[in-house]
Amino acid sequence: MSAQLLVVDDQASILQFLRQTLAHEGHVVHTAANGEEALAAVHEQIPDLVLLDMVLPDRHGLEVLREIHARFPRMCVILMSAHIDLETAVDAMRGGAFDVIRKPFKIDQLHLAIRRGLAATRDAAELAALRRRDQGFARTPGMVLSTAPAMQEIYATVRKIAQGEKTSILIEGESGVGKDVLANLIHASSPRSDKAFLEINCAALPEKLLESELFGHEQGAFTDAGQLKQGLLELAHHGTVFLDEIGEMSVTLQVKLLRVLERQVFRRVGGLKDITVDVRLISATNRDLSAMVRAGTFREDLYYRLKVVPLRMPSLRERPEDILPLADHFLRIYALQFHKRLTGLTPDAVGALLAYPWPGNIRELRNVIERAVLLGEGEALDAVQLNLPDAHLPDAQGVSPVPSQDLSALLGGPLPAAGLRLEETLAAAEERCVRQALVQASGNQTRAAELLGMNRDKLRYRLKMYKISEDVREPADN
Repeated sequence: MSAQLLVVDDQASILQFLRQTLAHEGHVVHTAANGEEALAAVHEQIPDLVLLDMVLPDRHGLEVLREIHARFPRMCVILMSAHIDLETAVDAMRGGAFDVIRKPFKIDQLHLAIRRGLAATRDAAELAALRRRDQGFARTPGMVLSTAPAMQEIYATVRKIAQGEKTSILIEGESGVGKDVLANLIHASSPRSDKAFLEINCAALPEKLLESELFGHEQGAFTDAGQLKQGLLELAHHGTVFLDEIGEMSVTLQVKLLRVLERQVFRRVGGLKDITVDVRLISATNRDLSAMVRAGTFREDLYYRLKVVPLRMPSLRERPEDILPLADHFLRIYALQFHKRLTGLTPDAVGALLAYPWPGNIRELRNVIERAVLLGEGEALDAVQLNLPDAHLPDAQGVSPVPSQDLSALLGGPLPAAGLRLEETLAAAEERCVRQALVQASGNQTRAAELLGMNRDKLRYRLKMYKISEDVREPADN
């Protein structure tokens, strides 16, 4: 029975011996020399079975065992130790170990324990699926995992989607929020991850060319069709096709796409023969497709076939906790690309990034960092180098600004040399958040409260406390 194994031991000779011996049995063997490496390898590789030494240089094997089972309760772990007494064996079994082997062990004894452990692991399929999903998250190009609650909900949905490999998905959201990156993540986390992922922008091509790119054409189908051409649907057989800006597709092509979704068949341009394909369709749009359906510019039947699973990507304004991690990600990319020694952001740059509303979302943030790194000097980017159109929120209406160095300190940076007035800084930050939420909600208090994760009564209390004027909070609150 071939499996993915992780061997954890601080002796290099034992690691080398077990790697060679177990690989000879057909297993894929990963190794770690201490507890920290072991936990990192478990999260990255998600092995089927772990051979774990009891005594490690940085922590006890039982502690590592507990941490493994906190994340993967059913993972098979076999402990190895030169000194095993009854109390230790009982503690190991209580901690979830499958078996405990005394060192030095006979190789036949080890093989038997591994075979028994793998046979007893009834969740091999679940572990394989989890490995695929987690590797999809780790390896998706451009992916910076978000900590925002709205994105955590999306990730949870993606992990569920991975179990249904044909379900159609519609990703909605503003331009620049990363819909293409999410589509890549869905594909990389699915059973189709080792097959083709092909994408096309429906707004970038005229109707006839888009039809030819998507469905292919027969030789002689039109003037320039000198030879047969396979389309994306055909080339992505068993894989995934991502249709960006689906709202720009003509009604004629919408009819043909609906046939693919309903019957998994299509015809090349100029063809007479039905071609059967097995593809998953992921589509994306920054337009309101439901409004287009009501206006008669988008087919209602296609709309519902595309959005079997709808996902709404939040704007960067709705996930401010992602601004700094994304900025740091782009800074490292472009510093390497442009051979710059930039290593971070100054406190005033942090404040400017967090204060700016980012109407262009992640795409705008990436462009700002690219320009700043290309033109910047020194070891850290400052607010001047970022050159943002307006580094302050547009709705301040007289509220005292939060000093950028104080805001940086609240987010984990160093305190200003002169210190800060914590209560005043927190109050000013809270007031700005309340005002920004009201502006984004067009004055609707219920929606503003939702944006702030509080009920309406708590919001009203803050409106009175900060004396936010009627003209800011009331216009659209009917």
